[in-house]
Amino acid sequence: MRRVLELALETRFAIVICWGPDLTMVYNQPYAEMIPGKHPQALGRPVSEVFPEAWDDLEPLFAQALTGEAVWFEDLPLVLDLRGHLEETFFTFSYSPVRDDDGRIAGVMDIAVETTRQVQDHRRLELLTRLGDLASELAPPAELAGKALDVLATAPLDLPAADLQLPGQTPRLPPPPAPLRPREVLVREQPDGGPLAWVRVPAALGGESPGVLAARLSDLVPVDAAYRDFLRLVAATVGDALSAAASYEAERRRADLQQWQAQRLAGLVAVAQALPSVDTEADVLRVLGRGAAALLGADGIVLGVLEEGAVRVLGDAQDPAVGALDAALNGTAVLDDGDSRTAAWPLWVSDRVVGALGLSWRSPRRLSAEDTDVLTALAASTAQALDRVRATQAERAAATAVRAMAETLQRSLLTAAPQPDHLEIAVRYLPAAEHAQVGGDWHDAFLTAAGTACLVIGDVTGHDQDAAAAMGQVRNLLRGIGYSLEVSPAAALAALDRAMRDLGVGALATGVLATVEPLEGSSHWRLRWSNAGHPPPLVVSPDGAVEMLRTSPDLLLGLEAGFPRADHVHGLPPGATVLLFTDGLVERRGAGLDDGLAWLAETATGFAGMSPAEICDHVLGLVAGHAEDDVAVLAVRVRPEPLTDLVVVPS
Repeated sequence: MRRVLELALETRFAIVICWGPDLTMVYNQPYAEMIPGKHPQALGRPVSEVFPEAWDDLEPLFAQALTGEAVWFEDLPLVLDLRGHLEETFFTFSYSPVRDDDGRIAGVMDIAVETTRQVQDHRRLELLTRLGDLASELAPPAELAGKALDVLATAPLDLPAADLQLPGQTPRLPPPPAPLRPREVLVREQPDGGPLAWVRVPAALGGESPGVLAARLSDLVPVDAAYRDFLRLVAATVGDALSAAASYEAERRRADLQQWQAQRLAGLVAVAQALPSVDTEADVLRVLGRGAAALLGADGIVLGVLEEGAVRVLGDAQDPAVGALDAALNGTAVLDDGDSRTAAWPLWVSDRVVGALGLSWRSPRRLSAEDTDVLTALAASTAQALDRVRATQAERAAATAVRAMAETLQRSLLTAAPQPDHLEIAVRYLPAAEHAQVGGDWHDAFLTAAGTACLVIGDVTGHDQDAAAAMGQVRNLLRGIGYSLEVSPAAALAALDRAMRDLGVGALATGVLATVEPLEGSSHWRLRWSNAGHPPPLVVSPDGAVEMLRTSPDLLLGLEAGFPRADHVHGLPPGATVLLFTDGLVERRGAGLDDGLAWLAETATGFAGMSPAEICDHVLGLVAGHAEDDVAVLAVRVRPEPLTDLVVVPS
């Protein structure tokens, strides 16, 4: 016992020695800090008396260790009274038998680490991820709210009951007893269960709140700062989904549905890549059947093939779409303006129609502009595949259509920039010139809940649908972190590193996150940024002077979650312009990156008289047609007007 006790007293690991037939407890200071509500009364007392609330769970483990077999558990859940009340806890620990001088088992040594916060953070991140996926649901806000409640019901350990109290709906839980301020989490104890909490659901990019999140909280989890931050993140994530749903319902299409669009884009590219390898017309129809069902929800698909002036139908001759094929064979797409059960698209090869693609639905369907883009791409790929099967090459037309599809849907992943009163922001995207694949380059600009302008430029490694999908995930995570947490760019990127690790986002990315903020008591502004292995920002002064903000870049995103990231600050006079860009703008085959940056700095000397939109169009025009990689650019200018009604930050 003395030997084991000496070991325990000389380590910072929490160790308790349970000695003798009663398993009397002797422990070190780290273990005492882990049980503040039971120390020092626990010293010299049996384990069963110290932990009566968990003895039914612990007794079999001690019995196993006393037989000579070590016990090890990772993240074992236990309900313990550690601070004067029962609470949810998790521990990773090992029970090891301890032998006396005669070799008999005289006690048990427990080395323990509390993992409660890590387990809670992980499951909360999983819930937030599932809620974030709702942004891709094409449903009315009321229906989406029901789906959000279904997702919240899967987290009973943190939210035993939850309610989204939207205008016009009957609340399931009591409404807030007092008006709620933005980001306020109001908590009230209840006599009939756990405490109730209320928090406003923020609208995406500002605007009026769509409602209130009410939740019954667990009586086993303390309502601390982490719990309150979790509730704010849940409300913010639900708010993003509700705002996206409302915008889609009003505008029929919203660019904030990045995840859904990325999945659709991946499926469309998969069809386009599968068709060139088919050997028969039946294989063409089979590939299209899977793709049309997944991408457009079609219930039936047929092909009309022209052969010596006659039409041969591939597929079910009784399908309703057969009746629309003849009109499409004249070269005109058949698509009703309203709801329709059928659609037909001509299959063009060069300047001639070789057939028609017909789709049918059991229920009427209204096709959006994006749906017609998908149909155009499917038709072009189908024409190429049929022509290849029939020994006539149509690769140029199909490749052009697939490329147009890739660019259109890649752009749909990128939102338009906000235009706050004192900043002028422009964003652009240009696909690579030599391939029709999608890439991982992205830009983003949004306002936080406090009104701060956040600017993002980034590049996920790879040039395929996986890169595009990973880009959508990384971009959504960073947007949620930047909007919900009032932290510096470096802290936001560090949080993104942790989220990518914990949520299993298997990607690496470079990026720059920057904020533009007014300086207190001055007409100047400041740029604060953090660089994760990305090309540096470029600043153009009002007089045309150019400065490349070179720093020692931090590690790539997703490489090491614990890497300390740095913030950098640069002053911006009124009229100054900041240009963020991806490496596709400055990289050239056979030339170094420094050569490309020098070229851009020289080119930027003529930017002073241009608007941000003109700057973006100008630089992309210089590389259009020969860019070897995707290019994303973002330009922001501090408007020269006097500052009024600004929320300023200390310099």
